[in-house]
Amino acid sequence: KMNYKKHLNKKETGLKIYGLIQASPYTYEYVAEFLELKTPRVIYAWCDGTKTPSTENLWNLACLLNVRMEDILS
Repeated sequence: KMNYKKHLNKKETGLKIYGLIQASPYTYEYVAEFLELKTPRVIYAWCDGTKTPSTENLWNLACLLNVRMEDILS
């Protein structure tokens, strides 16, 4: 029996989100506005690995940054 279950590494995912946003022309404020978040505070939490985006926010973040959702997750 093979084990295919993956475990999300929040820290690595956060580093990817951070790197993708830094390499983009967008500010955290713009990303927050695009995702209809009240404040960019949660984006900082994503980047430091304390939180992960919802599926909907992950999908829209991937669209904004022109990557696949799988490219963000670690």
